[in-house]
Amino acid sequence: MKPPRSRIRLAVAAFAVGALAGTAGAHPPPKMVLREIVRLQGSRRPDGDAPGGRMTLRALGTDHPFATFSRQAFALVDEGQEPPAVGDRYTLQGPRELLSRFTAARPEQTVTILAEHRPGSNDLFVLTLDLCPAH
Repeated sequence: MKPPRSRIRLAVAAFAVGALAGTAGAHPPPKMVLREIVRLQGSRRPDGDAPGGRMTLRALGTDHPFATFSRQAFALVDEGQEPPAVGDRYTLQGPRELLSRFTAARPEQTVTILAEHRPGSNDLFVLTLDLCPAH
């Protein structure tokens, strides 16, 4: 004698609920950083003090030495994970007028850059750029 269809459906539904309940208690997948904010402060010069290290920033097709006073990366990471590190070489991306301000910066001016970075990339998408003194 065959079991009624309702019993088969009930058995299949119970199996599905049990399978889903088993995966609900599993650990969530690790969080991955999709984007980070990078803040660089320094001057566009090849020599002199660079307490934050020396970098090369490419803008408008040309490499520019950059002596950093401070370099930071901000991202949401799980507790216990290492915060992102700032590399030594990036290509600045953004509006031409903004990048022109960087390439025209004088060696005595302090340049502060706030940019978005996607891990695994060497591009910095410039959000804002400040020069001090302004002129």
